[in-house]
Amino acid sequence: MSRAHLKSRLDLLYGRYGAAFLQTDPICTPRKYPRDEDREVVGFLATALAYGRVAQIRASVERLTSIMGEHPARYVRGFDPRQGRRALAGFVHRFNDGDDVGLLLHYARQMIEAKGSIGDYFLEGYSPAHDDIGPALCSFVRRALALDCAPYFRNGRLPASAGVRFFLPSPQAGSTCKRLNLYLRWMVRPDDGVDFGIWRSVSPAKLVVPLDTHVSRVAGLLGFTTRRTVDWKMALEVTSRLRRIDPEDPVKYDFALCRVGILRAWHELEPILDLP
Repeated sequence: MSRAHLKSRLDLLYGRYGAAFLQTDPICTPRKYPRDEDREVVGFLATALAYGRVAQIRASVERLTSIMGEHPARYVRGFDPRQGRRALAGFVHRFNDGDDVGLLLHYARQMIEAKGSIGDYFLEGYSPAHDDIGPALCSFVRRALALDCAPYFRNGRLPASAGVRFFLPSPQAGSTCKRLNLYLRWMVRPDDGVDFGIWRSVSPAKLVVPLDTHVSRVAGLLGFTTRRTVDWKMALEVTSRLRRIDPEDPVKYDFALCRVGILRAWHELEPILDLP
């Protein structure tokens, strides 16, 4: 099919499934905050918990933000693990509990103390010379998991079974890193009513698609991948196809393609699949 025709069809989907569909996505919660620093913090939590049904994710994030108050970034800067444990007692999101979230908040506090923001902490491992965001993600995860965890594990060693590891997977292990790539999309892409464009020092051209079951199915139908295993290699393959369509912003279409999968709007793909 013609690349120009494919781009025009995807642009139609991008225009159709935009800000009007925010309520179908966890990003609607950080969107409530006018300050970038609060969006950055709430986005970090919302994407960490972005597995399961959207309604369940939103309920869990809303519970956390009710604890954090009007200014979540201020709450994180002053986060006390002992008080946090009491405040988060009884919190459960599928197979993660209050201690997992508390340790993630403790990590976020240390990142902010060290560099001023989560974004600046991420930038320590980022280079424009890299082909994609993968090496920066590996660095971010490695450094995050090396931060102090003593308030939650007395010997200061993070067990292999620690629930917080689920929030911080690495491409080196073959993970799609769907939730971290989702966070990067929110933070890096220009503000289009969906994403925020807060981290302006990271190029959108380096992003990798946040691959989940919905996007991988749509990508397979569109012929963007022939792989069967949903992993980092598939994420790179799908991103490579999207980069041919928009080299400067390859994950531009992710939100729309994900809506097609979530809403089972398969009819939206028919004009694309029927292209000569």
